[in-house]
Amino acid sequence: MFFTGGDQLEITTKIGGTELCDTIQEAFQKGMAIAGTSAGASVMSETMLIGAGATDGNSSLMYRLAAGLGFLRNVVIDQHFAQRGRIGRLLSAVARNPRMLGIGIDENTAILVNGSRFEVIGQNSVYIVDGRAVTATNLSHEEEPMSMSIYNVRLHVLNCGDCFDLGGRTPLGHVKDAERQ
Repeated sequence: MFFTGGDQLEITTKIGGTELCDTIQEAFQKGMAIAGTSAGASVMSETMLIGAGATDGNSSLMYRLAAGLGFLRNVVIDQHFAQRGRIGRLLSAVARNPRMLGIGIDENTAILVNGSRFEVIGQNSVYIVDGRAVTATNLSHEEEPMSMSIYNVRLHVLNCGDCFDLGGRTPLGHVKDAERQ
């Protein structure tokens, strides 16, 4: 099954919670391949980022979270990542919920998920933001800050052929190296 780009909220509001969604989830659990591009990639996670952000320099804080379709658990996916300067947005989402692993996928790039591992394919990069070790952030203050502070966040940048263990939150190196593990 392939989910196209467009508006991820439109995809989830039309499909989420329906019999069709349940059928797709069951087929996925039995091994059916699920894929998506752009908004179609964002709906894969149980929580997704929505909102393009503002153009006033505070775009990293101008977004909302909404329920995705839940094919990938404990992650939040952002697309067009480097091309649209979305590192701040993903850092902010992870700072607000360090349980989630942030995955930023560049254009012309994808991740192939198999169990708890994925491999990067394509022309550009995939960015992993891990907030488990965050010691402080200003995003939990009562007033919305004008800019973000976040300490001790972990960032991995992966390219074609690199693998990552989602369960262990660990890069595994190039696909040939990962096969040996």
